[in-house]
Formats: sequence, structure tokens, C-alpha cells
Amino acid sequence: MRILSVGGTDFVPAWKNMGHHVLTMGKGAGHDVTLEHLIGPRELWEILSARDFRPELTVWVDRCRPLEVFGLERLPGVVVGYSIDQYCNPWHVPYSWAFDLFLVAQKDYLKLFRDPRAWRECRWFPLYCRLDMDRDPGMERDIPVSFVGTLNPPLNPDRGPFLRRFRQTCPTIVQQGAYAPIFGRSRIVINQSVVGELNFRLFQAAACGAAVLTEDVENGLREVFVPGEEILIYPRNDASAAARIAREALDDPERLEEISRRGKRRVLRDHSATVRAREIIRLAEELLVSGAGNRRKNGMRLVREHLLKTYASLATDKEIPLPLEHRHFYAEVARDACLETFG
Repeated sequence: MRILSVGGTDFVPAWKNMGHHVLTMGKGAGHDVTLEHLIGPRELWEILSARDFRPELTVWVDRCRPLEVFGLERLPGVVVGYSIDQYCNPWHVPYSWAFDLFLVAQKDYLKLFRDPRAWRECRWFPLYCRLDMDRDPGMERDIPVSFVGTLNPPLNPDRGPFLRRFRQTCPTIVQQGAYAPIFGRSRIVINQSVVGELNFRLFQAAACGAAVLTEDVENGLREVFVPGEEILIYPRNDASAAARIAREALDDPERLEEISRRGKRRVLRDHSATVRAREIIRLAEELLVSGAGNRRKNGMRLVREHLLKTYASLATDKEIPLPLEHRHFYAEVARDACLETFG
């Protein structure tokens, strides 16, 4: 299958190992087509034509940044989108209409994407670990508890105070940067999220062989792990309870080791990028057979109406840090969508 991968590339190695022909496109190093600027539908088609690449499957993977490529809704074959941080990107809701299948990482947000007029399907599609990066090195676990991540994220003011309270009674290595070397030496990794989402850290730490102590939240947590057997949980934002649970677990090394083992086994079996890549291919094959691309094309007027909302939101939302030229670009594509839709 010829696959155009736009944005994130975590699934690309698995697709190539499966024998698919993959063309990657996005900003930053490592892409077959490195984007220096935002590109519209005409330039997208020119790039594909120059490479004689007619995709049977196009997959846009959210990289937690605004749109860089426009016109995916016009491509042949099946078009699939994957939203990771929908809780801070409300424009993903109207943008989902550009796709035949839209995958949503946080289960509780799935209802925002449902619409009785829609022909496209929306599915819960949890996050994952990467087997090339997230692995147990088999080293001595000389770090009792650790946290690696952004310490003062602008969207998560609770993180800093939570970690300070937690460390008062449970000494913890806290740092930013490369997580795998620390997780591979940790007995427990404490996890804290922005809005109770199932974040990447949950899966990464388990794959690295640490016992994950995470918040007791919704978003399908109990469908991806079994609390008390594969992970440890604490009441959200209750640092005292989290510290107590961590200390009790450290005092019972046999139970803690068993939780670590089971958590790692679960994530490697069910929640890797390779597993997710295979599932995308399976779903895409079903959509190709069912003629999903034709349904999208027949409903293009409704698609354009929702894309108009998407582009207008990106052009005007002051909460999104964007250079002025990007806002002008989004305003121009919004104008074009308006002309195409309403004449």
C-alpha cells in the first residue's frame, strides 16, 4: 500500500517493515519531504505528482502544533487523522470532517466528535510506547521514584505544586529531558497529567520496566491497564496519598516487581506503536473496500463548511502562539473555503 504520512512518524517504521511504500511529509529533520513553510492543496498535489506518488492511504498524526499541510481532504484513497491533544486543540473537532476515519487518543473527548450528519467514523485510539526507544535496559533499579517531564507547563499549573508536595515525604528524582535512561533505573515512575488524560508517560514508563503510579482518572484507564495489578493509582492531585502509596509499594518489593512485570507485559503486547500501526492498516483496508473515499467526496460541501471553521479558528484564536504570517495564511485558506462552499 502507498501511504502518505503527514506530521508524526511513529508508525512509519512498522509500516515499512510490513512492506508498505511510505512517503513522509512534515517540518523538521527525518522526513522524505521536509516542509519549510505551510503548503496549500495545489502545492501538495504538485509535490506528490513530482514523485509520481498517488497515496492509497494518507495518515495525519497530530504533533501538537497547528496545521502545516492543507488539502488532505481532496486526496484519493482513504484519509485517516489521529488527534493526540484534543483537550487543548478544539479546532480538531471541525477538522475531523476532512477524514474518512478520525482517531481520538482520549476516550472522554470522543463524544465531542460525534455528529448524526457525519459519514466519517471516530474511534478511541489510545497512546502507546515506541519499542525502539521505550525498553527495559535490565539495569539495577537504583532510583526509588522518578519523574521526567516539563516541570512548569503553561497548561498545567498544578504540576509544580503537586511534585513539591509529593517530594516532601517521598524523595524523588525530578528532571526534564531524556526520560528512558531514568525510567530504566526507576522502581516507580510518578505520573501527572494536564487534565486527567492518558499521556505518553504512562505507556513509556511501563515499557521501560518501572511500576507506574498514575492518577485515578477516566479516559479509558481501566480498559488499558488493570489498577493494582499492572499499575498503581492515586486520587488526582492528592500528593499526600500518592506519596503514601509509593512508600507502601517500595516497602513491598516483591509486589512492586510483579506490578512492574505485568505492566511492561501489557504495554508491549497491547500498546506499542507497532500494534497501533497494524490496527490503522486493518481499519484502512476495511474503509477502502467500503468506498469511504467516495462518501467523503460526495459530502465535500459539508467538509468545506467544517474546514472553514477550522481555518478561521486557527487564524483568530489568540491562545495559539503563531507568527502573523501563519495567521494570514490560515485566513486566506478560510476565504478560499468560504468561496468554494458558498460561492
